[in-house]
Amino acid sequence: MKVKRHKFIKPIMAVLIVLTLITGFYFIQTLFSPDYVEKRVINGEYVQAGHLDYSAELKPNLIYERMNINSDNTLYSALLKRMELIYSYSFSPTPEEIRGNYKITLLLTPVKGGWEKEIGAYLGNFSGSNFKVSIPLDWEKTNFMWKEIENETKYDFGDPNLKVVADLSLEGKFLGQELKEKFTHSANIAYGKIISLSEPDKSKKGALYSNLTLVNTMSFFGLPVEVKNARLIFGVQFVALVFLLGTFIAINRSNIAEYLSKRERKSFERKFRNRIVNTLELPEYSDVVRVSNLKDLAKLSYELEKPILKSEDRFAVLDGERFYVYDNDNIIINRK
Repeated sequence: MKVKRHKFIKPIMAVLIVLTLITGFYFIQTLFSPDYVEKRVINGEYVQAGHLDYSAELKPNLIYERMNINSDNTLYSALLKRMELIYSYSFSPTPEEIRGNYKITLLLTPVKGGWEKEIGAYLGNFSGSNFKVSIPLDWEKTNFMWKEIENETKYDFGDPNLKVVADLSLEGKFLGQELKEKFTHSANIAYGKIISLSEPDKSKKGALYSNLTLVNTMSFFGLPVEVKNARLIFGVQFVALVFLLGTFIAINRSNIAEYLSKRERKSFERKFRNRIVNTLELPEYSDVVRVSNLKDLAKLSYELEKPILKSEDRFAVLDGERFYVYDNDNIIINRK
């Protein structure tokens, strides 16, 4: 029966240790996890869009056979009589309430940058999800100013270019929440043989969020468990397993000590097999020194340049009349 009991000590202890470690891991995880968490959720999304266009009045012409065109058509400067910029803005979906103000600035600047000169600014207010504003553009005055700057700098900046910057600030209510937003759009219009727009469209996405307080959960083998419940469950299990493991070790103390001692001896024999000499029995000597562990015995063997004698579970190093011995009485548990 004793042999059978020894046979099951190792697997039972291994199972208890594994269960204790797993339960302890989850228990510690619950200790550092809050019972409730804040989650940010999207209440609604919206899009702001700006668009720059123009309305051009033409001289009598054969190419279009009409007097007005916009940016959908190619505008040749030779045909231009009058022109105005049209800036439009929209907010979608339509909010419950929206109001704001805008500033549209015209800046004379080369396409590659380097300097900017403000030639006009247009301010106003709006209410509603969209608005449109018209800005008269005097190309004769603009071209004259451009030539004056080139004469002053003695530098050819190429075709005259206008930078149009729209700055908007708005507030209101959207899906029952307070809304505050800003929108900036920069575009260019160049005057050459062809008058062309660049970057006429700008869109900006936004969203309104709210914080929800939710019960915190953790995953246990794929199943969601509330943290506060998991803390109690794993806490009780962890304490019970620690108690059970401690009791098991106390009851089987001598057997465990014997098992550890055997493991130590087997490891020692594998490591120092080239220095160990098996003998049928060890001689009796009056000058015997008991060595507390196998590591020290191996150290003596190297320092004295003597082999390690082995008989059953006893190991010894013989140095003249002195006998250094390690045997079963030196097991780990008894040394503690």
